[in-house]
Amino acid sequence: MLTAILKSKTIAAFVLSYLLGIGMLVFVLFKLPENGSINDLLFTHWAFGWVEKTSDFLPYLGIILISVTAVVSRLRIGETKQALGNRNVSMIAFVALIMVQPNALIRPDILSAMLLSTATFLLLLTTYKQESALSEIFHVGLLIGGASLFAGQSIFLIAVVLFSVLILRTGNWKEWAVLILGLVMVSVLVMMVTIWHENPFLSFQRVIQSAWSGSIETAHFNLGHMMLIPVVLMSFGGMINSLTAGNVAERNFALANIGWFVGVLFMVLILGLGWQNGIILAAFPLSVYIGKTLENIKRWWIADLILLGLIAAPFISSLWRL
Repeated sequence: MLTAILKSKTIAAFVLSYLLGIGMLVFVLFKLPENGSINDLLFTHWAFGWVEKTSDFLPYLGIILISVTAVVSRLRIGETKQALGNRNVSMIAFVALIMVQPNALIRPDILSAMLLSTATFLLLLTTYKQESALSEIFHVGLLIGGASLFAGQSIFLIAVVLFSVLILRTGNWKEWAVLILGLVMVSVLVMMVTIWHENPFLSFQRVIQSAWSGSIETAHFNLGHMMLIPVVLMSFGGMINSLTAGNVAERNFALANIGWFVGVLFMVLILGLGWQNGIILAAFPLSVYIGKTLENIKRWWIADLILLGLIAAPFISSLWRL
């Protein structure tokens, strides 16, 4: 019955989804391990050097970034309403995937990249069937460039975006041009800021290099991960089914989301992004297919058991660590 309530478009479903999401965030905040220290590499990051003196604020900054991204992930505009599935169930899955890693709250660099990359793909999906979307495509390039300034490996997502533009758009060369222009503009903006420094070249180099700092562990493998494994595996089946079922729009959106997941997988295996950080960056496409999988289960009690396991995973990962 819980799944049925969340799938409904009632105020009760809306309020309950937010209460569950807030519950996971707050519980993990107060159960954050005392030894969850921040690696010195984070202090050298161009955007987060200030956290060395205010490290107590860091988990709250993490909650703010996750909360904003969770709200953004609920957006369903135009064709995305049907293709991305129920927003309540997807948001709960989204928060659960992130909060199953207790130390995710102390990774503002990865969480910032997650926010920008989620906004990138949602903006890109909204351009489907638009006659002209040059402005939106330009901002897509800006967002990807911005994400790469927080987590350097995110620059690979430009390949996924180019693939998605090819799938979702008409292939107009102007759109490809403004996409690359938006990406280049990020470097121009960074150079405009660093030009005021005494050594602008070194300052620019620091911005780029600090985003590629070594992977900082967010959590060890825990019982929460074990609970999520079968749910994630089931969502892979939903990914495959989405390529053969539904209308053309759903299949195109499925290709874009699968490309996003594969891109993050490449970032983990080839570019050295930690697997826990990969889960954070791929949380949105995974949550979409977890949500759609739960929606498609015919027997309500099975769907409820899976949903309860999903919600319980962050609590268990904080209470019992392997």
